[in-house]
Amino acid sequence: MNKLTVLFLLLIIGFGYSLSSAEVKIFFASEAHYLEENQSFSETPFFVKSGENNYWVIVLLSERTPTGFAAVPSKEKTIVDSSSINRKLFRTAYVLYSINSYKGTSQWMFSNSNKGKFNTLTKILSSDVPFKLNSIKQGTINTEIRNKVDLMNSMLSVMSDKSNEIELAFDSAISLESDFTFNPSTENTDKLKEKYDLVFSLLQEFKDLKLDYSLHVIELKKLISDSEIDSLDKQQFLALANEPQQLNSIDSIFSLSESVSQRIEEIYSKANSQVNSWTENISLMTERNSAYNEIYSEDKSFYSKTKNNFYSLDAAYSFIVNEEKSPFWKEQEKVSSLKKNFSEAEKAFEQKRYLKSVSFAQKAKNDAIIIISSDFVEQKPFDFGTIIIGLAVLLAGLILFNNRKKFFKPKEESEVTEFKF
Repeated sequence: MNKLTVLFLLLIIGFGYSLSSAEVKIFFASEAHYLEENQSFSETPFFVKSGENNYWVIVLLSERTPTGFAAVPSKEKTIVDSSSINRKLFRTAYVLYSINSYKGTSQWMFSNSNKGKFNTLTKILSSDVPFKLNSIKQGTINTEIRNKVDLMNSMLSVMSDKSNEIELAFDSAISLESDFTFNPSTENTDKLKEKYDLVFSLLQEFKDLKLDYSLHVIELKKLISDSEIDSLDKQQFLALANEPQQLNSIDSIFSLSESVSQRIEEIYSKANSQVNSWTENISLMTERNSAYNEIYSEDKSFYSKTKNNFYSLDAAYSFIVNEEKSPFWKEQEKVSSLKKNFSEAEKAFEQKRYLKSVSFAQKAKNDAIIIISSDFVEQKPFDFGTIIIGLAVLLAGLILFNNRKKFFKPKEESEVTEFKF
């Protein structure tokens, strides 16, 4: 077996051990108990890379708004409790979820269509518009007009370069956004914002250049109108001096840029301000799961200590306190203690005091183990001889009672005998 075959097999084995999205969802929904009953989470977790490792990140929701996160290692059914890892994963997941949601609106600007507008604009500003302005310059000897055309041509050169720069920035942002969406990585979270910010910055620079150029267009038209050029030439020159339609068509992108830029800032700002709270909440979720497991889940150690009868505290409690059995346990004090500790464990669980709940549940388990180990009160064997004698005496009594007239006749009155003297 050659090295390539071995490597291929190792890769297959490695992928085989990775949890699927469906497995993670089932684990979080029913196998574990990190969430409260009224909490919900996103249908599809994000598969996020951080460093050399991959994680499934679950988005906790309240009315479709993220309220927290939980990360599951790609090959292990548990949640990550490392604060440093969670901070990176949760920031990335929030940015990803928020941007994906915002992209679904009509306000998203990072599209190939908008990128294409600057591709077209670059060509027009570098060739078509200068050609028209040079036609004006060649058609007149007016020094002011010719100087104005030269100035505007130099401005068009700068605008053309800036337009090309914006197109490339759009392309870079759209490409990274796509990669971030389908292969999210914590390393690209801040890089994506840098790409967005570069586009916003370049658009603002271009907007200023465009405004300046528009002013010069107005000035050029005034020079043409005030000149002694033939009226027909004036009309032609005025038409040639107009801004290209493509230059005006990007005004909508400028206004869109302002709203999108503000939204991106809000997303990243919230990710930074809330990440510590999201991370700290993992401790509470872990405590809840532990408390639930202590009370209701399978415990193999507890099973063996209860003579292989009960896998969970909950099951043992129900059996022990059953009305038909409860009075006959030897350890009646422990029965009372079990009732108290189990009740306190469930009460603390409902109050979200999970550490206290675990403590009471462990005490209740100890009570249950002692009760079951001590067993029931020994029952004395029946003395059948005594029972037979007792029954015989009872039977004799009944016979005497029923035949009392026969055996106990009342004395008749004695006849009076007279003695005569």
